Amino acid sequence: MIDIKKLRVRDLMQTRVQTIERTATLAEAARWMADNNCSSPIVLPLDDSDAYGIVTRKDILNIMVMEVHDEFVSQLGDIMTKPAITVGSALSLENCLLLMRSTGTRRLPVVDGDKLVGMISTTDIFKRLVRELG
Repeated sequence: MIDIKKLRVRDLMQTRVQTIERTATLAEAARWMADNNCSSPIVLPLDDSDAYGIVTRKDILNIMVMEVHDEFVSQLGDIMTKPAITVGSALSLENCLLLMRSTGTRRLPVVDGDKLVGMISTTDIFKRLVRELG
């Protein structure tokens, strides 16, 4: 069985993180996400004093369903979740899961210091659990 107290985020995280600029329009972002099979890219900070953001397909779909035709909603920066809740790569899987549950998130960017080093999701954790079950 998977030992969530001993495993660390770094043991399960994906190191290939897809990022996007906050200035991408919603249409550009939707096309890019579809073309790259990416459901939740990390939105890059503007500079060292800024934070990472995250946007999901659900965020874009919600805007489309609400039919927001507002000049203020034109770029990812207008709808992204920021700051994104991040975790360190050394965090135990147990604490990562507790954070996911308490915040209702399914994906967390992984940072070491200020550097984005990966992404962990409930899918990564589930796949590892299934593998451990044999």
